[in-house]
Amino acid sequence: MTRQEKEQTHAEAEEHGEHGRTSMGEKLDQVLEPHLDEKSDNKLVGMLNKRHWRRFAWLEWGNIDPIKPEEQQMRHPYVIALIWVSMNLNVLSFSTGMVAPDMGFEFRYFSYTTLGFLIGWAIFPAAFTIFGHKLGMRQMVHARYSFGYFGAPVPALLTALTGLGYGILNAIVAGETLQAVSPHGSMSATVGIVIVTVMALAVSFCGIRVLNVLDMVFWLPVLISFAILAGEAKTGPEGLHVLPQEPRPTARNVLGLGSLLSGFYVSYASMSSDISMYYHRDRSSWLLFVISWIALLFSAPPILMLGAAFATSSQRVPAWNDAVSNNPSPGPLMNLVLSTHLGNFGKFLTVLIALSAASNMMTSFYSIGLCFQTALPPLRILPRFLFPLAATAIVLPLAIVGQTSFYSTLSNFLSVIGYWSALYVGVVIADFVVIRRCRMSSYDVSIWNDWRQLPPGIAAMTSCVLSLGLVVPFMDQAWFTGPLGKHVGDLGFELGLAVTFVLYCVLRPVEQRLFRR
Repeated sequence: MTRQEKEQTHAEAEEHGEHGRTSMGEKLDQVLEPHLDEKSDNKLVGMLNKRHWRRFAWLEWGNIDPIKPEEQQMRHPYVIALIWVSMNLNVLSFSTGMVAPDMGFEFRYFSYTTLGFLIGWAIFPAAFTIFGHKLGMRQMVHARYSFGYFGAPVPALLTALTGLGYGILNAIVAGETLQAVSPHGSMSATVGIVIVTVMALAVSFCGIRVLNVLDMVFWLPVLISFAILAGEAKTGPEGLHVLPQEPRPTARNVLGLGSLLSGFYVSYASMSSDISMYYHRDRSSWLLFVISWIALLFSAPPILMLGAAFATSSQRVPAWNDAVSNNPSPGPLMNLVLSTHLGNFGKFLTVLIALSAASNMMTSFYSIGLCFQTALPPLRILPRFLFPLAATAIVLPLAIVGQTSFYSTLSNFLSVIGYWSALYVGVVIADFVVIRRCRMSSYDVSIWNDWRQLPPGIAAMTSCVLSLGLVVPFMDQAWFTGPLGKHVGDLGFELGLAVTFVLYCVLRPVEQRLFRR
């Protein structure tokens, strides 16, 4: 190749690179140009200048605006599946499984009940991933097509509250587990809470690209750590074991566990589209659904069962029982089992398990920002990556306070707000299956931000409010038991979903006739 040809090739490459940068710059312009004055003498405005921020093109700049098909470049559904795996393969799932004895379960019946419920509950978040994939919309923006422009802020705020609540629980459990690893508990749980929360902030700040990369690899060392934990616990009277004849749980116990697990999984449906909207629109929706369902089914249940195995066995192993009695978090028990046999390497594995809470928190922080923008549309002008800072500012102090003062109160609060997810899912399924007859083409993406053309949302909100008339009497929680719930158990989730579904199917056609939209 002659020198002249080389120079021409180099010039073409530079032109192509400049074109790529210009394309990214144009996208950033669309977000920043209406709101920033490039010629302003104000130093703060100058720092927020669009040219200044172009150097951070690796951040996810998108907000709640729907994306175009050409922006959906994710071609492999396993990326989404691994996000689900990383979210569920964590220390909070293990800690949740440890409630088995308190709910009247031994290991075998807990495992049967957990698997039976989650086979069904996992269908909802797996199915809702299709909306993001086919429409390119965030989950709470999609909610506008049933709840309306002014009604969608309600599920958006409830989704944000749920994410913040679980973020607080994750931070507390992780912090206490890290404290257990330190010599004689010398490190405060507060330090551990700060560590895991800052980790979640760093990743959620960057966006879905960095989140995808970490989720593709982080689950594996965590899975290996849990496997080693189970192996080092061994089996027999001084290890993991089951009773030859386990007492049968009551129907009330079974329904109570089902209620807990439904809040654990069904609430994911309110954020499913947020992690699937970049999946290529021409790819198979059925494949995405099946892989997501499998990922959900084989991530949390094994860890829930492992936690139940340790909790039920510890009742008959004195050393384990002492560890659990002194601290309700799983950290001391994990550290006892791993460090006794593996020394410092065992402590390292305990640290890995503790940090697994960050994988759930980072996805929640990512989704919380989108919920804020949907609930308060004026915030749409701000870049998405600023909102994880707000989520961190809320979670961090509440987690630090919650470790000593209102941990149980917060758990009860989460059990209450979990009921709303059943109402939300009932409305969305009724709207898509019955009203729209499963036609994605019935969604006009162009009206996503026009309240005059979106549904009024009266049918959806009325259906949710009226369904509470049956949900409340059938509730069975530690702080409140309905008159019917104390006899048959907690059927609030199941009835809430079913009644909301039926009511919406009746009320939405009436709303369409009255408002013509």
